[in-house]
Amino acid sequence: MQLSRTTNNNNNNMAYYKHENYFSEKEMTGWSEERKAGQRELNWDLRLEHYAVRNPGMFVKMTDEWAAGFKCVGVPTMKMLYILKLARQNGIVSKTVLRFCSAEEHLLEQRPNFSSPASVTFNDAAYSANCRAAVPGMMPASSTARAAAKLKREKKASAVLARAAGKTAAAEKRAAEETAFALVVALERTALEKKIASTRKAMGVRKNEENPASLCQLIGEWESEMMLRMYAARK
Repeated sequence: MQLSRTTNNNNNNMAYYKHENYFSEKEMTGWSEERKAGQRELNWDLRLEHYAVRNPGMFVKMTDEWAAGFKCVGVPTMKMLYILKLARQNGIVSKTVLRFCSAEEHLLEQRPNFSSPASVTFNDAAYSANCRAAVPGMMPASSTARAAAKLKREKKASAVLARAAGKTAAAEKRAAEETAFALVVALERTALEKKIASTRKAMGVRKNEENPASLCQLIGEWESEMMLRMYAARK
């Protein structure tokens, strides 16, 4: 049975271990190992969300440790994108976060229809505050370095978003064109089959009889005409 806790409208303003969904190892006594594993994962997420707002240095430390234990750091996972989203929302930039950004960019190139949960607006105000605080592990705090990093980040972010938007639009356009062309093919085939059936009937060809040579020649001509129309529709 889970213990009840006092809730707060802004859980980030209190210690993470006071969150209603956080349970210590002692409180998990008697739980199954599977349930404990799930709760530990949730506890980690709650700590990460708390530190993203209250202590960016600890956020960087936690993400660095997570990345070190994840052997395929270049392969984006939902966990990685979740971390990247928190970093952008709270203006946190580190070497690990930039690696996550590159992984996300690669994912969007490979899957243009994918909607990344990390596609949120970068918090410039929080970033400036973090730089003034000179958070360990984050980018240089000097004004020049901060301005250069900000410009580089904005260019990269806008390029990624523009590229993703363009690829998504292109994919949607291709899908619409494929659907329209498939409809043209289906209509042409149906019309041809009806024309053949009508001609066979007019020529007195029985149901199980082969098409006479004259009809075969006509069918060849009709199919050629049909292919030309479909080619024109495809273009």
